[in-house]
Amino acid sequence: MNNLRPLLNTVAVLLVFILAANTQVKAQKFTADTVQVESSVKIHSPHKATMYSVILPGLGQAYNKKYWKIPILYAGIGATIYAINWNTQRFKEYKNGFKDFSEFYEWKYNPEDPALPEPTAKSYLELTSVDVDAQDQRYHNWFKTQLKNNKDSYKHDRDLSYIILAGVYVLNIIDAAVDAHLMNFNVNDELTFRVEPAVSYSAFTGNTLGFRCQITF
Repeated sequence: MNNLRPLLNTVAVLLVFILAANTQVKAQKFTADTVQVESSVKIHSPHKATMYSVILPGLGQAYNKKYWKIPILYAGIGATIYAINWNTQRFKEYKNGFKDFSEFYEWKYNPEDPALPEPTAKSYLELTSVDVDAQDQRYHNWFKTQLKNNKDSYKHDRDLSYIILAGVYVLNIIDAAVDAHLMNFNVNDELTFRVEPAVSYSAFTGNTLGFRCQITF
């Protein structure tokens, strides 16, 4: 039986080398076939995706087949446009109110000509339920400050909404371009698998014949 052990070891080594060689040949054939298949696939164009998004927001996402992003994109655009309209309307109301009340304030407390008639434009009365004209100067000073603060606040929010709308537009272009670039990367599940014979040493068993597997991904 001891005389057969060297022969068995030799046969095992030969089998390992045959298996390893066969595995490498198959891996090379698989790689060649994969390259041939990939070469026949049309390259996705990041330039087209970018230009489509520049022309019409969401068109680049449709080109990339990321249709689920389009409703989110237009929801953001719609919300921003609504904010622009709302803040613009309120800004105009307070702008006119502040202008009319400033004229009333100058007529009442700093008249250049006492004979001038009281201003008739009183759009500021629509912005409060209080009879402003009947209040004293202390209240008028406070009310004038509030009108100015609200006017400036709505103008700030309107301008900020325009900036956000521009940001959504730019983000739509960047998203389409990045998605198109990523679609050209090889992100399949192909693994390179290699089997080689290996000899390990242990103080208890001595030299032991085995396999070494290498996976590259």
